[in-house]
Amino acid sequence: MILSYSSVIATFIQCLLILLLVQLLLNFENKKTAIAPQFIYIMGLLFFVRLFLPVEFGISLTIASTKIMPAVFNTLRFQLFTINHFAVTVGELLITIGVLGAGYKFMQFIKKNIILHRYIRSKKEEKQRLKMPNNKNFTFSYVQTAQVNSPAIYGIKNPIIFLPNNIEFSDKEFNYIAFHELTHYQKGDTLLTFLLELLTCFYWWNPLLILFKKQMNKIIELRVDNELLKVFTPDQCIEYMECLLKVKKEQHKKPKSLLAMPHFFNKNIFELRANKILNFSPIKTTNKFICLVTILLSFGSLFFIIEPKSVDSQTQATTFEIEEKKEENFLIKQADGTFDLYIDNEFTGTINDIDEFPDADKLNIYHPDEVEH
Repeated sequence: MILSYSSVIATFIQCLLILLLVQLLLNFENKKTAIAPQFIYIMGLLFFVRLFLPVEFGISLTIASTKIMPAVFNTLRFQLFTINHFAVTVGELLITIGVLGAGYKFMQFIKKNIILHRYIRSKKEEKQRLKMPNNKNFTFSYVQTAQVNSPAIYGIKNPIIFLPNNIEFSDKEFNYIAFHELTHYQKGDTLLTFLLELLTCFYWWNPLLILFKKQMNKIIELRVDNELLKVFTPDQCIEYMECLLKVKKEQHKKPKSLLAMPHFFNKNIFELRANKILNFSPIKTTNKFICLVTILLSFGSLFFIIEPKSVDSQTQATTFEIEEKKEENFLIKQADGTFDLYIDNEFTGTINDIDEFPDADKLNIYHPDEVEH
C-alpha cells in the first residue's frame, strides 16, 4: 500500500462517487423501492474505510491522465519559497497546514471529551434495568440535564443516556426513548460516531466528510427505526411515533445542545422517519439490480488510480510532438518511397518506413510538385 498525492486524489474521487451513490439510495427511501437500511449503512461504512485508508493498493489499475493530473502535480510541486536551503512547494505547504489543523482539531476533540466525562461524574446517575424488544435485559444509566435539547446516548463500553429536563416523559415514553437509544448502542452507532468525530480531526479540510456525516446520521436513524418497528405492534408504532413527535416539538423551545456529543435525533429528517413509521413494511433484502449496480460502482472504483502521464526530460530533449493537422507540419512522398518530414515548414528528416512512424495519420502527405520550397 502506497500513500501519495495520486492515492489521496483517487480517494477523494472515490469517496465522492460513494457519497453520490448513498445519496441516490437515500432518495429512493422516499419512494416505494426495496432498499434495506442495513445495505445503505454498509455503503456508508465503505466511505469511512476508504478515508481511513487513503492508499494505493497493489492490485490497483492505473489510468493515465495527460492534461488534468500533470497540471495538478505541477501545481503541487511548484516551489513557493526557500527556508534554510529547504525548498517549500505548494504540496508541502498544504500538507503542513493539514497536519497543524489536524493537531489543533485533535486537541479540541480530547478537550471536549474530558469536559463531558467531568460533567458526567458531577451528575447523579440513575440506574435502570429494561427488557429490550429483542427480549434481552439491559442495565443502563441515565441523567436528566438542561444541557441537551433531545435524548442522546454516550459511551462505548458503559453507555449513559442524557434526557432533556424540560420534557416530562411518561413511563411508556421513557421506555420508547430507552429502546431507541440503546438500540443505537447495540448496533455500534456510538462507536461509529466516535470514530467519525476522530476522523474529522484529520480530515477537517474535506467537505465530503461533512456531507457524509449528515448522510450517516439519517442512515443510522432509519436503521434503528427499522429494527424497532420489526418487533413493535401497530399500536406500539403509533405510540413510538407520538413520542418522537413530542421530542421534536420540544426541540424548538431549546434549539441548541450545550454538551459536545453526537445526537442521533435529527428534526430535519423527521418527516421521512414519520412516513416510514406510519407506512412500515419490513424490507429484508435490497432490490437486486440496485444492489449489483451500487456494489460494482463503489467497490470497482477502489481499484483504480489516476496518474499523470508525462515524458522524462531526456526523452523530451531528443523528441518532438506533432500537432494534429497543423498546416506547417506535413510529409512529402519521394519517388523512392521515402517521406521527407517537415515541422513548421522546416525539413526535419527522412522516414524510410511510414508504417513505423506513429504520428503519420496526423500529417498531410503531398507530392514534390504540390509543395513550394
